[in-house]
Amino acid sequence: MPQQKTGLVPGILVGLAAMLVGAAAYGAIIGISGYEIGFAAIGVGVLVGFGMMAVKPTSPVLPPLAALFGLAGAALGQIIGTTWLLVAETSIGYGEAVSAVVPAFGDILGEDPKSLLFWAIGAFAGYSFVSKRVRAANEAGPSAEAYPGAVPAAEQGGPAFGAPAPTAPVAPVAADQDAPKNPAQG
Repeated sequence: MPQQKTGLVPGILVGLAAMLVGAAAYGAIIGISGYEIGFAAIGVGVLVGFGMMAVKPTSPVLPPLAALFGLAGAALGQIIGTTWLLVAETSIGYGEAVSAVVPAFGDILGEDPKSLLFWAIGAFAGYSFVSKRVRAANEAGPSAEAYPGAVPAAEQGGPAFGAPAPTAPVAPVAADQDAPKNPAQG
């Protein structure tokens, strides 16, 4: 029996890549505009969710990881954007700015805690997308990729793999086979 693919490793790799791309985009939005735009933080979680969903995961580990990556991406984007703003407003370099921003990150969030709300919404979005895909894949049963050469049930005209085969009703057998079918005919 072939081993079914869960999409765990590709899901993690795509999720991490989406997290980094989303964090860079969110940081650039903050750095260019000078504002924290909450919908961009949500976008990080959505990007992570769509990315992980694209690998067709079946592992139940991936939805919580999508939420974690969404949160981490939003936090990283906030650090990138705040660092960008600090470099633009002062004459210090990026290394010094990161060294100043990271330790003070908790205080920066304390000034505007509603950012955490947008991060949580983004994390929930990533979790929801991946969870929905995992649940749908697991309810559908083994995938066609796990059974190469298998013909889908729809093409066979039969039930889906794993579904019980329909049975035709069986007519009761009469004790006397020579008896007429219609008693009125005699």
